[in-house]
Amino acid sequence: MASTLLITAAGMACAQTSAPAGSGAYVGASYARVTVKNVVTSGNDVSPSTLGAVFGYDFNQHVALEARVAGGVGSDTLNLMGADFHVKFNRLAGVYAKWSQPIDDALSVYGVLGATSGKVKVSLGSISDSSSKSSASFGAGLSYQITRSSAVSIEYARLYSDANALSVATRFNF
Repeated sequence: MASTLLITAAGMACAQTSAPAGSGAYVGASYARVTVKNVVTSGNDVSPSTLGAVFGYDFNQHVALEARVAGGVGSDTLNLMGADFHVKFNRLAGVYAKWSQPIDDALSVYGVLGATSGKVKVSLGSISDSSSKSSASFGAGLSYQITRSSAVSIEYARLYSDANALSVATRFNF
């Protein structure tokens, strides 16, 4: 009987220290259209696209930490005085704190706050130049749990003072 009580007590202690529901590591993929405002002069906006990876950890159903990396998969063209300038992201990377609020069993809203670093390449024929930038970033999104271990989301984020992203992503929990 003493052995049974000891094993039960140990099991209860382990259960209390185990990871809470909704916690654990996850990975995912994202596609985004990033609108960059005033590329050369006021009113010249372009929207190149990126494809990226998401690495995160849910501490519980409300709080997570994410790292994101992306590269340009599509350029956008800016026509200035008859010349077509192609604008493409070489890279985007960021780290974000994420706060989620479930609406029901499958749907939740969330906000992100962190920092983003990126490099944009502008080219005209064989001539090109690039520019790097880092900034505090924030955004909001909607996530839908498809299965117990997978979800899709849509998000709008302010990456820099002159760049916003609209993205769709999928994630898979470990």
